[in-house]
Amino acid sequence: MVFIRKDKGYYLLVHSIRKGKKVLKKTKYIGKQLPSKERLEQLKKEFLKEIKGEKYKYFSKEEVEKIEEKKTAYSKETKKLTKLEKDKHFSNFMIRFTYDSSKLAGVDVTLRQTYLILKDGIIPKGFKNLKTVKELENHEKGVVAITKHKGKLDLKFIKKLHKILLSGVDDKIAGKLRSELKRNVKIGGTPYVPPKWNELEKELKNFFKWYHSENRRLHPLELAALIHLKMISIQPFVDGNSRVSRLLMNWVLWKKNYPLIDIKIEELEKYYNVLDEHQIEGKEKPFIKYIKEKYLENE
Repeated sequence: MVFIRKDKGYYLLVHSIRKGKKVLKKTKYIGKQLPSKERLEQLKKEFLKEIKGEKYKYFSKEEVEKIEEKKTAYSKETKKLTKLEKDKHFSNFMIRFTYDSSKLAGVDVTLRQTYLILKDGIIPKGFKNLKTVKELENHEKGVVAITKHKGKLDLKFIKKLHKILLSGVDDKIAGKLRSELKRNVKIGGTPYVPPKWNELEKELKNFFKWYHSENRRLHPLELAALIHLKMISIQPFVDGNSRVSRLLMNWVLWKKNYPLIDIKIEELEKYYNVLDEHQIEGKEKPFIKYIKEKYLENE
């Protein structure tokens, strides 16, 4: 049983564990003020999970086992490959991911055209939209950037990814927050209204506060999904938000040695539906469940 204790002006969660004849006490600091009753119950549940070594919030033990089995199998298969085979596998993923992520963002291109541009360096016959070529090439650079970033998740890194995506496409907004440009955005096909530009600083501050509080408590796949969900909902930039969000999701997975996730254009309606469940109804779990399913089904 978890109980609350006050020590030198601070509140602590305390849980006693019997080991043989000894009783060990585990404690966790929760601040100078008691949180709400609802938040306190949530903290108690999380504390018990931490004690048991269960660093996940939304997944069941069985789901985590399946996720970890896939990670282990992926690691074993990858170790069998030569460097040339690894490079080819990654290149194929990057092309398909670039195609799907670009299509989800409204870029008019085919998979064959994407392949010719990125793999062979050829502008397809009759293809006149050089802006699209630049968007595809930039997204490829964005994928490479997440594999090379050894630092932390901060605003500088997020703005860097956005600048990579939009450089040469729309230099006026590349790497610049909506709050810097004093511009609001609307999302077509949904009643959801993103935060106004003058609310953005507060939203991003809350995002990083959440991240620093939760990133070590969540399973990496939960964390990746929630970063994706929160960032695409905040819409920090005038354009390119969905692509940045999917890159950040895969950065978390890459950093933790999990297989990367590609949300295919054929999944557009389902993807938007689970986004709506959060943005309109405030539910996080449907999106996390969807990302888990994509992770488990990806080859």
